[in-house]
Amino acid sequence: MDWNDLRYLLAVHEGGSLAAAARGLRVDAATVGRRLAALERAVGVRLLEKAPGGMRLTTAGEQAVEAARRIDDTATTLERQLAGADVQVSGGVRVTAPETVVSHVLAPHLPVWRERHPALRLELLAATQVLNLSRREADVAVRLFRPQEPTLTVRKLGDLSFALYGSKTYVRQHGRPKLEALREHVLLGYDDSLAHTPEQQWLERTGEGALFAVRSNSRYVLMEAARRGVGLTVLPCYLADGVTDLVRLCPADALPSREAWLAVHPDLQHAPRVRATIDLLVEAFQQEAPRLRGERS
Repeated sequence: MDWNDLRYLLAVHEGGSLAAAARGLRVDAATVGRRLAALERAVGVRLLEKAPGGMRLTTAGEQAVEAARRIDDTATTLERQLAGADVQVSGGVRVTAPETVVSHVLAPHLPVWRERHPALRLELLAATQVLNLSRREADVAVRLFRPQEPTLTVRKLGDLSFALYGSKTYVRQHGRPKLEALREHVLLGYDDSLAHTPEQQWLERTGEGALFAVRSNSRYVLMEAARRGVGLTVLPCYLADGVTDLVRLCPADALPSREAWLAVHPDLQHAPRVRATIDLLVEAFQQEAPRLRGERS
């Protein structure tokens, strides 16, 4: 039996179909089918059977999937430990962070980072979803909440302030809004994927009854809509204060702030390339702290 074929079985089980497994493994569905057929021939039993809406594991298939999970976990742990044993400040480090943090907090420091560690290759993932560090989906994460996974080492990076913004044109046409009468204005808010965030909950609560003309999972979309006078929205101060067409319409301390946290798996945190990356991230947040808190010069 080719142990690598178990990856295909696990992917079909998790995805529910050959097509979903193919997308996850970045191969075509025919390749997935061939690898599964080879696995079944090698073990001499059927592992999958067709079912309404996809594929279903047989009893033997369930046993094989459990074994595949254990093998996959062992391989991932070994990979993490070997990566953590590297002694050179070189190679790749994958950092995941919210898109606006990547573009407005981290990216401005890239020239200094490049000069300091020319052999270090940073992969900056502007992700809206939480990536799994234990499974090496990323090496280091910057999250706007304290990570709760007990397997991770975490460190607070700083505080981020938010405020209500609108365009100069909107303010001229509709007047400067009062928070107690925010329901009288057109609002721009986040969609269901970000409905849990403190800034969206504040906007829903303060503007209860208002028309939400646009909802999006992108702060950039909401910022552009606000800049063009469509309505009012909540944005991070570090993002919106630099946009000349926008006006901050309330003090930064009127809204709940967010905390930025760094997370890394303990197996990797002492690897020189990861340690250097963490130092760079901490330094960037320290230098950007006044802007992140919404302080104005």
